[in-house]
Amino acid sequence: MEQLNEYFSLLDQAHVPAIANIRGRVLRSLQNHLLDKGFKQLMPVLMSPITDPLNHAVYPAVIEYEGRSLKLTASMIFHKQLALCANGHEKIFIVAPNIRLEKPEIKHSGNHLLEFSQFDFEIRNATLQDAMATVEDFVKHAIREVRLHCKDELSLLGRTLPDYDASFPVYRSEDLHAEHGDHFEKVMSERMTTPFFVTNYKREFYDRENPSCPGTYHNYDLIYPEGFGEGLSGAERECDYDVIVRRMKEQSMDPAPYANYLAVAKAGLLSRSAGGGLGIERFVKFLSGKRHIRDVSLFDRSVATSFLF
Repeated sequence: MEQLNEYFSLLDQAHVPAIANIRGRVLRSLQNHLLDKGFKQLMPVLMSPITDPLNHAVYPAVIEYEGRSLKLTASMIFHKQLALCANGHEKIFIVAPNIRLEKPEIKHSGNHLLEFSQFDFEIRNATLQDAMATVEDFVKHAIREVRLHCKDELSLLGRTLPDYDASFPVYRSEDLHAEHGDHFEKVMSERMTTPFFVTNYKREFYDRENPSCPGTYHNYDLIYPEGFGEGLSGAERECDYDVIVRRMKEQSMDPAPYANYLAVAKAGLLSRSAGGGLGIERFVKFLSGKRHIRDVSLFDRSVATSFLF
Protein backbone atom coordinates (compact mmCIF):
# COMPACT_ATOMS: atom_id res chain seq x y z
CA MET A 1 0.00 0.00 0.00
CA GLU A 2 2.91 2.34 0.72
CA GLN A 3 4.13 1.97 -2.88
CA LEU A 4 0.66 2.76 -4.20
CA ASN A 5 0.40 5.88 -2.05
CA GLU A 6 3.81 7.05 -3.26
CA TYR A 7 2.81 6.39 -6.86
CA PHE A 8 -0.42 8.38 -6.67
CA SER A 9 1.33 11.25 -4.89
CA LEU A 10 3.74 11.41 -7.85
CA LEU A 11 0.80 11.55 -10.27
CA ASP A 12 -0.51 14.62 -8.43
CA GLN A 13 2.63 16.70 -8.97
CA ALA A 14 2.50 19.85 -11.08
CA HIS A 15 5.03 18.59 -13.63
CA VAL A 16 2.73 15.75 -14.76
CA PRO A 17 0.34 17.84 -16.92
CA ALA A 18 3.25 20.00 -18.08
CA ILE A 19 5.07 16.97 -19.49
CA ALA A 20 1.84 15.64 -21.00
CA ASN A 21 1.34 18.94 -22.85
CA ILE A 22 4.91 18.89 -24.14
CA ARG A 23 4.53 15.28 -25.29
CA GLY A 24 1.29 16.11 -27.10
CA ARG A 25 2.86 19.10 -28.80
CA VAL A 26 5.86 17.00 -29.90
CA LEU A 27 3.69 14.29 -31.45
CA ARG A 28 1.41 16.80 -33.14
CA SER A 29 4.30 18.81 -34.57
CA LEU A 30 6.21 15.77 -35.85
CA GLN A 31 3.18 14.21 -37.51
CA ASN A 32 1.88 17.41 -39.10
CA HIS A 33 5.35 18.41 -40.29
CA LEU A 34 5.97 15.18 -42.17
CA LEU A 35 2.41 14.96 -43.49
CA ASP A 36 2.88 18.46 -44.93
CA LYS A 37 6.05 17.18 -46.65
CA GLY A 38 4.21 14.34 -48.40
CA PHE A 39 4.94 11.48 -46.03
CA LYS A 40 2.38 8.70 -45.56
CA GLN A 41 1.59 7.65 -41.99
CA LEU A 42 1.42 3.90 -41.31
CA MET A 43 -0.17 2.17 -38.36
CA PRO A 44 2.27 0.21 -36.18
CA VAL A 45 2.89 -3.53 -36.37
CA LEU A 46 2.95 -5.05 -32.86
CA MET A 47 3.89 -8.68 -33.62
CA SER A 48 5.55 -10.51 -36.48
CA PRO A 49 7.56 -13.66 -37.31
CA ILE A 50 10.64 -11.38 -37.30
CA THR A 51 11.68 -8.16 -35.64
CA ASP A 52 14.83 -6.13 -35.13
CA PRO A 53 17.63 -8.45 -33.89
CA LEU A 54 19.24 -5.41 -32.18
CA ASN A 55 22.96 -4.99 -31.55
CA HIS A 56 22.79 -5.88 -27.86
CA ALA A 57 21.35 -8.82 -25.95
CA VAL A 58 17.77 -8.64 -24.63
CA TYR A 59 15.39 -11.26 -23.26
CA PRO A 60 13.14 -12.71 -25.99
CA ALA A 61 9.66 -11.18 -26.20
CA VAL A 62 7.68 -13.94 -27.92
CA ILE A 63 4.07 -15.11 -27.81
CA GLU A 64 2.70 -18.42 -29.09
CA TYR A 65 -0.39 -18.29 -31.29
CA GLU A 66 -1.93 -21.23 -33.13
CA GLY A 67 1.33 -23.15 -33.13
CA ARG A 68 3.39 -20.17 -34.33
CA SER A 69 5.92 -18.04 -32.50
CA LEU A 70 5.34 -14.32 -32.98
CA LYS A 71 7.85 -11.76 -31.78
CA LEU A 72 6.73 -8.52 -30.20
CA THR A 73 8.07 -5.57 -32.15
CA ALA A 74 11.51 -4.34 -31.08
CA SER A 75 11.50 -1.91 -34.01
CA MET A 76 9.71 -1.71 -37.36
CA ILE A 77 12.90 -1.75 -39.42
CA PHE A 78 11.88 -4.61 -41.74
CA HIS A 79 8.29 -3.45 -42.10
CA LYS A 80 9.50 0.03 -43.03
CA GLN A 81 11.60 -1.42 -45.85
CA LEU A 82 8.74 -3.61 -47.05
CA ALA A 83 6.21 -0.74 -46.87
CA LEU A 84 8.26 1.22 -49.39
CA CYS A 85 7.27 -1.43 -51.96
CA ALA A 86 3.68 -0.16 -51.84
CA ASN A 87 2.42 2.19 -54.54
CA GLY A 88 2.78 5.83 -53.49
CA HIS A 89 4.75 5.03 -50.33
CA GLU A 90 8.04 6.73 -51.17
CA LYS A 91 8.17 8.48 -47.76
CA ILE A 92 6.62 6.95 -44.64
CA PHE A 93 6.48 7.40 -40.88
CA ILE A 94 4.98 5.54 -37.94
CA VAL A 95 4.50 6.30 -34.25
CA ALA A 96 5.57 2.80 -33.25
CA PRO A 97 5.41 1.11 -29.82
CA ASN A 98 8.46 -1.07 -29.17
CA ILE A 99 9.07 -3.85 -26.64
CA ARG A 100 12.68 -4.48 -25.60
CA LEU A 101 13.10 -6.65 -22.52
CA GLU A 102 16.45 -5.18 -21.52
CA LYS A 103 18.72 -7.11 -19.18
CA PRO A 104 19.25 -5.70 -15.67
CA GLU A 105 22.88 -4.79 -16.38
CA ILE A 106 21.67 -1.42 -17.71
CA LYS A 107 19.11 -0.70 -14.99
CA HIS A 108 21.02 2.41 -13.88
CA SER A 109 21.12 3.99 -17.35
CA GLY A 110 18.15 6.33 -16.82
CA ASN A 111 17.63 6.25 -20.58
CA HIS A 112 16.09 2.83 -21.28
CA LEU A 113 12.53 1.54 -21.10
CA LEU A 114 11.18 -1.96 -21.60
CA GLU A 115 8.29 -0.42 -23.54
CA PHE A 116 8.65 2.83 -25.48
CA SER A 117 7.61 4.59 -28.67
CA GLN A 118 9.65 5.58 -31.69
CA PHE A 119 8.86 8.16 -34.33
CA ASP A 120 10.05 5.99 -37.21
CA PHE A 121 10.58 7.20 -40.77
CA GLU A 122 11.97 5.82 -44.02
CA ILE A 123 12.55 7.40 -47.44
CA ARG A 124 12.96 5.48 -50.70
CA ASN A 125 16.18 6.21 -52.64
CA ALA A 126 17.44 8.47 -49.84
CA THR A 127 21.05 8.76 -48.68
CA LEU A 128 22.59 9.04 -45.24
CA GLN A 129 22.77 12.81 -45.73
CA ASP A 130 19.08 12.96 -46.72
CA ALA A 131 18.09 11.10 -43.57
CA MET A 132 20.18 13.31 -41.29
CA ALA A 133 18.78 16.44 -42.96
CA THR A 134 15.24 15.13 -42.38
CA VAL A 135 16.01 14.47 -38.71
CA GLU A 136 17.55 17.88 -38.16
CA ASP A 137 14.56 19.51 -39.86
CA PHE A 138 11.85 17.79 -37.80
CA VAL A 139 13.75 17.97 -34.51
CA LYS A 140 14.30 21.71 -34.90
CA HIS A 141 10.66 22.15 -35.91
CA ALA A 142 9.42 20.27 -32.83
CA ILE A 143 11.68 22.29 -30.53
CA ARG A 144 10.39 25.55 -32.02
CA GLU A 145 6.81 24.39 -31.55
CA VAL A 146 7.44 23.46 -27.91
CA ARG A 147 9.18 26.79 -27.24
CA LEU A 148 6.24 28.64 -28.83
CA HIS A 149 3.29 26.74 -27.41
CA CYS A 150 4.61 25.36 -24.09
CA LYS A 151 6.14 28.45 -22.48
CA ASP A 152 4.22 27.98 -19.21
CA GLU A 153 5.14 24.31 -19.03
CA LEU A 154 8.83 24.98 -19.65
CA SER A 155 8.79 27.74 -17.03
CA LEU A 156 7.19 25.44 -14.47
CA LEU A 157 9.84 22.80 -15.20
CA GLY A 158 12.64 25.38 -14.96
CA ARG A 159 13.71 24.48 -18.49
CA THR A 160 15.14 26.87 -21.09
CA LEU A 161 15.43 25.57 -24.65
CA PRO A 162 17.73 27.40 -27.06
CA ASP A 163 16.71 28.06 -30.64
CA TYR A 164 19.22 25.84 -32.42
CA ASP A 165 19.84 27.93 -35.54
CA ALA A 166 23.16 26.46 -36.67
CA SER A 167 23.45 23.10 -38.40
CA PHE A 168 23.96 20.17 -36.05
CA PRO A 169 27.67 19.21 -36.02
CA VAL A 170 28.66 15.85 -37.53
CA TYR A 171 31.46 13.66 -36.15
CA ARG A 172 32.77 10.21 -37.04
CA SER A 173 32.75 7.57 -34.34
CA GLU A 174 36.33 6.44 -34.95
CA ASP A 175 37.63 9.99 -34.47
CA LEU A 176 35.70 10.46 -31.22
CA HIS A 177 36.74 7.02 -29.97
CA ALA A 178 40.41 7.83 -30.61
CA GLU A 179 40.07 11.06 -28.63
CA HIS A 180 37.72 10.04 -25.80
CA GLY A 181 37.74 6.23 -25.57
CA ASP A 182 34.86 3.78 -25.33
CA HIS A 183 32.48 6.25 -23.65
CA PHE A 184 32.88 8.97 -26.26
CA GLU A 185 29.10 9.47 -26.65
CA LYS A 186 28.73 10.22 -22.94
CA VAL A 187 31.75 12.52 -22.90
CA MET A 188 30.61 14.46 -25.96
CA SER A 189 27.00 14.67 -24.78
CA GLU A 190 28.15 16.27 -21.53
CA ARG A 191 30.40 18.76 -23.35
CA MET A 192 28.12 19.84 -26.19
CA THR A 193 25.52 22.60 -26.09
CA THR A 194 23.71 21.57 -29.29
CA PRO A 195 22.42 18.25 -30.62
CA PHE A 196 24.96 16.56 -32.89
CA PHE A 197 25.34 13.57 -35.19
CA VAL A 198 27.85 10.72 -34.97
CA THR A 199 28.33 8.50 -38.04
CA ASN A 200 29.92 5.11 -38.79
CA TYR A 201 28.94 2.51 -36.19
CA LYS A 202 29.34 -1.24 -36.69
CA ARG A 203 25.78 -2.42 -36.07
CA GLU A 204 23.05 -4.70 -37.37
CA PHE A 205 23.27 -6.30 -40.82
CA TYR A 206 20.62 -4.00 -42.29
CA ASP A 207 22.75 -0.84 -41.87
CA ARG A 208 24.50 -0.35 -45.21
CA GLU A 209 28.23 -0.99 -45.37
CA ASN A 210 30.25 1.43 -47.46
CA PRO A 211 31.06 -0.68 -50.55
CA SER A 212 34.14 1.41 -51.34
CA CYS A 213 35.49 1.15 -47.79
CA PRO A 214 34.55 -2.20 -46.17
CA GLY A 215 34.25 -2.03 -42.39
CA THR A 216 32.69 1.44 -42.46
CA TYR A 217 28.96 2.09 -42.46
CA HIS A 218 26.44 4.62 -43.74
CA ASN A 219 24.67 5.06 -40.40
CA TYR A 220 24.32 7.65 -37.66
CA ASP A 221 23.09 8.56 -34.19
CA LEU A 222 21.64 11.85 -33.00
CA ILE A 223 23.03 12.76 -29.57
CA TYR A 224 21.45 15.35 -27.27
CA PRO A 225 23.65 17.86 -25.41
CA GLU A 226 23.81 18.54 -21.65
CA GLY A 227 24.41 14.87 -20.88
CA PHE A 228 21.04 13.64 -22.18
CA GLY A 229 22.67 11.08 -24.48
CA GLU A 230 21.54 9.30 -27.63
CA GLY A 231 18.08 10.09 -28.97
CA LEU A 232 17.89 8.54 -32.43
CA SER A 233 19.59 5.95 -34.61
CA GLY A 234 19.32 5.61 -38.37
CA ALA A 235 21.07 4.53 -41.54
CA GLU A 236 21.00 3.76 -45.20
CA ARG A 237 19.69 0.20 -45.59
CA GLU A 238 21.23 -2.87 -47.15
CA CYS A 239 18.98 -4.02 -49.99
CA ASP A 240 21.28 -6.32 -52.01
CA TYR A 241 20.50 -9.97 -51.26
CA ASP A 242 24.09 -11.23 -51.45
CA VAL A 243 25.34 -8.48 -49.14
CA ILE A 244 22.55 -9.09 -46.64
CA VAL A 245 23.33 -12.82 -46.53
CA ARG A 246 27.05 -12.15 -46.13
CA ARG A 247 26.44 -9.65 -43.32
CA MET A 248 24.14 -12.10 -41.53
CA LYS A 249 26.80 -14.81 -41.75
CA GLU A 250 29.41 -12.42 -40.37
CA GLN A 251 27.16 -11.87 -37.36
CA SER A 252 26.50 -15.64 -36.96
CA MET A 253 22.76 -15.16 -37.52
CA ASP A 254 20.38 -17.96 -38.38
CA PRO A 255 18.77 -16.91 -41.70
CA ALA A 256 15.82 -19.32 -41.37
CA PRO A 257 13.47 -16.94 -39.45
CA TYR A 258 14.11 -14.28 -42.11
CA ALA A 259 13.24 -16.52 -45.08
CA ASN A 260 10.36 -14.38 -46.40
CA TYR A 261 12.33 -11.15 -45.98
CA LEU A 262 15.30 -12.70 -47.76
CA ALA A 263 13.03 -13.92 -50.59
CA VAL A 264 11.87 -10.33 -51.15
CA ALA A 265 15.50 -9.18 -51.21
CA LYS A 266 16.50 -11.98 -53.60
CA ALA A 267 13.70 -10.95 -55.96
CA GLY A 268 15.18 -7.45 -56.05
CA LEU A 269 12.10 -5.84 -54.53
CA LEU A 270 13.82 -4.01 -51.68
CA SER A 271 14.53 -0.39 -52.51
CA ARG A 272 17.56 1.66 -51.60
CA SER A 273 16.38 3.70 -48.62
CA ALA A 274 17.43 5.55 -45.50
CA GLY A 275 15.62 6.45 -42.32
CA GLY A 276 15.72 6.39 -38.55
CA GLY A 277 13.76 6.17 -35.33
CA LEU A 278 13.42 8.98 -32.77
CA GLY A 279 12.70 7.82 -29.22
CA ILE A 280 9.68 9.85 -28.12
CA GLU A 281 10.27 9.44 -24.39
CA ARG A 282 13.96 10.37 -24.70
CA PHE A 283 13.02 13.45 -26.72
CA VAL A 284 10.44 14.52 -24.14
CA LYS A 285 12.98 13.86 -21.37
CA PHE A 286 15.47 16.17 -23.09
CA LEU A 287 12.87 18.88 -23.77
CA SER A 288 11.53 18.84 -20.22
CA GLY A 289 14.96 18.62 -18.56
CA LYS A 290 14.15 15.45 -16.61
CA ARG A 291 17.13 13.23 -15.84
CA HIS A 292 15.42 9.82 -15.62
CA ILE A 293 13.19 8.47 -18.34
CA ARG A 294 10.65 7.16 -15.85
CA ASP A 295 9.87 10.79 -14.99
CA VAL A 296 8.22 11.39 -18.37
CA SER A 297 5.96 8.31 -18.23
CA LEU A 298 2.82 7.76 -16.15
CA PHE A 299 3.49 4.03 -15.99
CA ASP A 300 7.05 3.10 -15.05
CA ARG A 301 8.57 0.74 -17.62
CA SER A 302 12.21 1.38 -16.76
CA VAL A 303 14.64 -1.54 -16.60
CA ALA A 304 14.36 -3.87 -13.56
CA THR A 305 11.31 -1.97 -12.27
CA SER A 306 8.65 -3.64 -10.13
CA PHE A 307 5.40 -3.22 -12.07
CA LEU A 308 2.54 -1.72 -10.08
CA PHE A 309 0.20 -1.61 -13.06
